[in-house]
Amino acid sequence: MSLAKSCISALPAKVLFARQPEFRRRICAAARSHQYDAALINGSDMCWAIDALPPEIPTVLIAHNLEYQLLVQQLANFPFFSGIFKREIAKQRGYEIECFRRAEGVIFLSTIDMAWGCSQVPGLKALYVPPLFTEPRIPRKREPSAHLRLGLLADFAWWPNQQNWKWLVNDIMPKIRRPIAVHVFGRRSEQLASCDRVVAHGFVHNLLTVWDQVDFMICPVRRGAGVNIKLAESLYHRMPILATTHAIRGLDCQSGSGLAILDSAEEWVSFLDSPQADLLAAQSPSDELSRQFAVDRHVAKLENFMREAVVGR
Repeated sequence: MSLAKSCISALPAKVLFARQPEFRRRICAAARSHQYDAALINGSDMCWAIDALPPEIPTVLIAHNLEYQLLVQQLANFPFFSGIFKREIAKQRGYEIECFRRAEGVIFLSTIDMAWGCSQVPGLKALYVPPLFTEPRIPRKREPSAHLRLGLLADFAWWPNQQNWKWLVNDIMPKIRRPIAVHVFGRRSEQLASCDRVVAHGFVHNLLTVWDQVDFMICPVRRGAGVNIKLAESLYHRMPILATTHAIRGLDCQSGSGLAILDSAEEWVSFLDSPQADLLAAQSPSDELSRQFAVDRHVAKLENFMREAVVGR
């Protein structure tokens, strides 16, 4: 319905989906009953809320990703609707640029997205803050195993993760000669097509359930926008990872101890069949790499950014 409404609206479908009348009334009521110094807009599809707020309240946008880029990827899956999707892509792209202009500041989770935003809006007040975690890092307890145990943590209700999974099970796993097991965790992982090398755990509430059953994590990401939260979380807890370049997109990460970055299916197969995989399992990401996802590393600059955005309006 939102996609259909978008054909006769100036707003893109993703925004129309989020802009429900009851939600808007709740925002207006909250703004009237409290004296807020500023408002944080959580994602560009919520920028319509700026018009529901009193004009004197400054707003700061948290840009999780560039939504129009996801639409570009979806276009390839639905060629029959290419005309509609192309209009949506243009509309969504323009809408996101306008959101950047209207906000007093924009917090980006991705360095690549921030560079794009600054190129589209000269003078944009922007700050890069990667995904952050507050809990104590979980000590790793790796037990010896006769086979290589790979861990994959993802929300399989999200279509890019479904595409990434198909690449792993169709192009990589059948060609690996050594004994392996892929332990899959996350929403709807229990609904994945089963095979003798896959152990599906479903949604888990405790990361210890993940870390204690695998030798290293894998991020076979080839679709999706923004940053990979699960990869950042694994690095924060100093879990070794095999990932694609797309998986580390927008994060300040480079291949090194505890982090192997490979892109083609052939490279993944060769790596997993080699002693390099055993070496990765014995490593940990550096403390410096891990700490870039710790809250205390970013508190001061985040406070200064918010203060300047609010006071400098």
